[in-house]
Amino acid sequence: MQKHTKHGIIKLYKFKSPDYMFSVIVKAIIVALCAYITFSCVNMITNKKIKVAASKELMETGNMLAQEILENSNIMTQYMIYLENHKDIAEDAKKRILTTVVTDYIAKSEYTYDTSDPAYSQVINILYENMKTENQIAKKEVETTAKPVETTVKNNEKNNNKKKRNKAIVPLPKKSGKLYTEKNIGSFKEVINRFYTVTNATTIKESDMPIKQALNKEFKITGNNKKPQILIYHTHSMEDFSNTTKDEDTTIIGVGNRLAQILREQFGYNVIHDKTKYDIVNGKLDRHEAYTQSKAGVKKQLKKYPSISLILDIHRDGVNDGTRLVTEINGKKTAQIMFFNGMSRFKLSGDIDYLKNPYRFENLALGLQMKVNAECYYPGFTRRNYVNAYEYNLSLGKQCMLIEVGAQTNTYQEAKNAAEPLAVLIKKVLGE
Repeated sequence: MQKHTKHGIIKLYKFKSPDYMFSVIVKAIIVALCAYITFSCVNMITNKKIKVAASKELMETGNMLAQEILENSNIMTQYMIYLENHKDIAEDAKKRILTTVVTDYIAKSEYTYDTSDPAYSQVINILYENMKTENQIAKKEVETTAKPVETTVKNNEKNNNKKKRNKAIVPLPKKSGKLYTEKNIGSFKEVINRFYTVTNATTIKESDMPIKQALNKEFKITGNNKKPQILIYHTHSMEDFSNTTKDEDTTIIGVGNRLAQILREQFGYNVIHDKTKYDIVNGKLDRHEAYTQSKAGVKKQLKKYPSISLILDIHRDGVNDGTRLVTEINGKKTAQIMFFNGMSRFKLSGDIDYLKNPYRFENLALGLQMKVNAECYYPGFTRRNYVNAYEYNLSLGKQCMLIEVGAQTNTYQEAKNAAEPLAVLIKKVLGE
């Protein structure tokens, strides 16, 4: 019933009986309960699906990160070497140490990952189980060697692959020499007198390499091995040794091969080894334009792979025929090496304008840090750092080194052996 007033239409309701009202209320309650139950069921099913999906996503994330660590770092290799040297550690302690090591890796990685994420425990578990599996494989190989048994072709292949992976593993050194720091290394003059040979053609000043700043300068191989990180090349690719054959691997290129192998297989870096013969012109040996040609070649590599952060020009020196640059490391006859710096400066006329090097301090600092670490871990392995007048393509980057590995009087085996401690020094200075 409606009634018209000046304020509009007012609805008028007839009075209903109590029984009728009660039935309406009961129906309303039933409808509400049904709606609530339906909503709760739907919500419960939805939440369960969300939790399952979230759990699955966390598992996938954990698996993915664990795989990345296994493929792109030397964590497992270093961790297993550590455990091998500390066999009495309890299982729970092993896991705690692994957690610390992996967390540190993630913190330094270019990727971000929340270690409070529940999937993080999954990452540790995957890595830990991988470590145990690797140890079990290694033990089986030892048992197979001790007790000859018949094996299938498949098992033989697995063992051969394992041995192949371990072929490039270099023992990590302990401190066996003097550890130099800014507190005990001495003055600039003392450092030059102790560690350097400066030719009469050039000069090096304290302002070129302030010792404290040089020792504290941070160097790092950036990125991960999904993209190239290190470039090895040879301005003088035809340099050979006392017993070099027609095989390219017995020349300085063979030293580059061995260095690249260790940096890849033991330390997990992505390495490009440029074997271009920059000192061959029209089919003949010609070193007059070798540095010009190699600089152009390296620039092309850097343009193609801007992720490269360490550039190594590997040479061998030329010495008097009676000179033998040999030491012994890990029971092997090993060629001594030398870090080479160019000042782009003549002693009399000053800086060479057409050979400017904006990274002179970084080059010198890196060479000093490599030398100091060598004195600590491999005393007798390195010769005095050599400083000469020209630029030697060291302006190509802040992390750029020219390294002389042995000389023509060394055997190529001695030179290739030198790649092993050299790789460890690179890892210590630029990777730790």
